[in-house]
Amino acid sequence: MKNRAFILLIITLSSCTMIKYRDFEELYKNKGTENYEVIEIIPKQNQASYFQLDTVTKKIFVNSFFEPRSKRSEDMEYDRLRIDILGNIKDKGATDYILKDGTMWDSNYYLNWVISGDTSKHNYIDPFSNKEIDNVYEFEAKEKDPEKWLGKFKELYTKAQYVYEDSFYYFKIDDKWYLMDIYQKNLKGLPEYIGKHYLAKEDLNVRMVTLPDITPDFYGKTNLEDEIFMRSVGYKEEDHESGRGLNPIDGTAGYHYIELYMPFGDVIKIKRFGTMGENIETYKIPPQYGGRNDVVFIEQEANLEMYPGREYGGMYAIRPRDPEQPQRRYKSIVYNKNKNGERVIDLEQSEETEAYKAWVKKKK
Repeated sequence: MKNRAFILLIITLSSCTMIKYRDFEELYKNKGTENYEVIEIIPKQNQASYFQLDTVTKKIFVNSFFEPRSKRSEDMEYDRLRIDILGNIKDKGATDYILKDGTMWDSNYYLNWVISGDTSKHNYIDPFSNKEIDNVYEFEAKEKDPEKWLGKFKELYTKAQYVYEDSFYYFKIDDKWYLMDIYQKNLKGLPEYIGKHYLAKEDLNVRMVTLPDITPDFYGKTNLEDEIFMRSVGYKEEDHESGRGLNPIDGTAGYHYIELYMPFGDVIKIKRFGTMGENIETYKIPPQYGGRNDVVFIEQEANLEMYPGREYGGMYAIRPRDPEQPQRRYKSIVYNKNKNGERVIDLEQSEETEAYKAWVKKKK
């Protein structure tokens, strides 16, 4: 009888949990709310990474990693997406490393896709001959006099708006890139440790900004008055592994239930399977860069080896269904607690903005 009663208790508790969180959905099938929608930018089977903002064009660059198309390759492949501040994919482009000024750099060439949309590969220039270098790995400057070589190096370093160092020195002057090799074999007599005296110059013309992950500390203490835009409200463990030996840390995996509070008072209810945490990154574009407070980007870390079909990757945007709606509903917000002890907006004491009132009137 005791075992039967215990089983009934477990079934009852499990049913209560399912009822409590039945409105929560994973992002890839989340329908959003009346005022906000969830759109897919990167599919769940792909791993999103990096989140760079072009402060000039107000476009976001993000990488989408996926399994290799060829069975001969074991390395992950990826696309680079250019998206707007609402999460719409504008195009795909080259996957080379993006410098802070927007130049797409490769050791043997560079591109200006980010800056001008030009997808052509451009060769670096030898500053002594002013000729393009076809292959930097086979190139040696003809100048062998260390004083003349160093003089040219200092000249370029002084004039350059951008200096990047990676085995070679790359100098950007008047939108052209020059290359010099301080380790070239036919050059003797340069001062030792020249690289320590001539550091990279990358902060004179910063165009690309890496935005911070603003996912809150779900388990830190907060006050009722704090303005919180995201909260973890529950967890259901699905897997547990006790630590032992050289790995004394217990492992746990399960479903996290997260509430995302949008400016109109809508709540996006997110169900997320995660190992040792939610494993998400959250971003907003700051207003000074053209962003909206009511658009939220979420990247999910995939764990397709341990939990295929459960711990998905992907990237999603939560945004207004009506792009014309005001970004804020309330001029001032007063929070209270409902009968269940949950933090809610006090509708009577909170003051709505005139823009919101006008928008509601127009919709009618």
